[in-house]
Amino acid sequence: MLNAIGVRELMRTKLTFKNKGRLLTILVAVPMLVWAYDAGPDPNSEGGPGGPAAACAQSGCHTGTAVNAGGGKVELQFPDGLTYTPGQKQRIKLVVTDATARAYGYQVSARLASNETRGQAGTFSTVGANQLILCQDGRARSAAGTCAAANPLEFIEHSRASASNTIEFDWTPPATAAGNVRFYVAGNAANGNGQNSGDRIYTANFTLTPQAATGTPPAITPTNGVTNGASFAPGVVSGSWTTIFGTNLSATTRDWSGAIDAAGNFPTSLDGVSVTIDGKPAFIYYASPNQLNIQAPDLAGKTGPVAVVVKNAAGESAAYSATAAKELPGLFTYALGGKTYPAAVRLDAVVVGPPNVPGVVPAKPGEMILFFGTGFGPTNPAVTPGKVFSGAAPLVDSVSMRIGGISVTPAFAGLSSSGLYQFNVTIPNLANGEHAVEMSINSVSIPTGVVIAVQR
Repeated sequence: MLNAIGVRELMRTKLTFKNKGRLLTILVAVPMLVWAYDAGPDPNSEGGPGGPAAACAQSGCHTGTAVNAGGGKVELQFPDGLTYTPGQKQRIKLVVTDATARAYGYQVSARLASNETRGQAGTFSTVGANQLILCQDGRARSAAGTCAAANPLEFIEHSRASASNTIEFDWTPPATAAGNVRFYVAGNAANGNGQNSGDRIYTANFTLTPQAATGTPPAITPTNGVTNGASFAPGVVSGSWTTIFGTNLSATTRDWSGAIDAAGNFPTSLDGVSVTIDGKPAFIYYASPNQLNIQAPDLAGKTGPVAVVVKNAAGESAAYSATAAKELPGLFTYALGGKTYPAAVRLDAVVVGPPNVPGVVPAKPGEMILFFGTGFGPTNPAVTPGKVFSGAAPLVDSVSMRIGGISVTPAFAGLSSSGLYQFNVTIPNLANGEHAVEMSINSVSIPTGVVIAVQR
């Protein structure tokens, strides 16, 4: 298998050949994050419903004066006042005021006013170090994930005491208006003695109301709006990379950098943009006003019409009827000089391309070349969409491949990364020049017009 660095470099090279807006870049290796969890309070310590009335001053946590009796206060400062725009992330500032404090701690929750005991409102994300997000059951929530349905509430808090009385964190409201949201906060003005005695606890709560949605709701392009992420042929395949074209799809342009969590789960929302296919959440790699690059969810073998819906802060698109297929194969390619070349690499990760072009080299007869694609169908073992995967999962069905009219059998054909299929192929004995690359699986072919440059 091509190593992670090689694939990443391949995809970076593709960016030099093709407009990023139409290019799917795939991250195949993600460093795991380690949460620091050594000093934060238990869940429900912020003074909200379901926790002790004394908040963080309960026995065994911090003891000192009664809650809110120390002459100071804790407050949350919201950038838009006491309002929120659905799906629009905002940075919140927490300030603990106490003249005697030497260190500071905190915990915050955001709850739907309509259901404060179980109604999680939006999601928190950390800013900087020494922050932690807990679920109701006391487990650390992943960086970009959500808590389990059985314990939906989440709490952002310190994992180490702060020397500053001002702390910032991010909150992304629900993608659509969900009524009033109530924030509960507890602030610890600690005396710095390294023990849980003599500290002062302050609590407060704030209610945010939703602003009316602004802007035009997203719309998927009526014709060929949902396509294979490599070939742009219309349709969708379970677990494969898919491109959605349209208007007003996202208010921002970004990829998922920083949004894959510590467990390797891909995000289902970027800056308030989310997608469902057949009612199941898709995984978003790239979002822009006119294009989304996503990994389709597990469609459980379903084929035929499936509804695709895009949601953002301005509303949701009309359901688009896409065709789900068992296979819809496509190779990742780049265009150069009016021709379409496969985004293929040698074993040393050098990109294959026409002669006399900086950064690429032609393939040689007898040389093994690695091709990449998506939409080629089931593998054994099956690979769950939406998670980091690096390994080898061969295709269940055989792929047919010809280069320059000569049949070739890949030494490996299957998934090497989540949604990314790899084909290790030895170039046949061909003359110098450009030769057609043909591939099919179960009689479903990749689009025509792909050529590979060969030079002895």
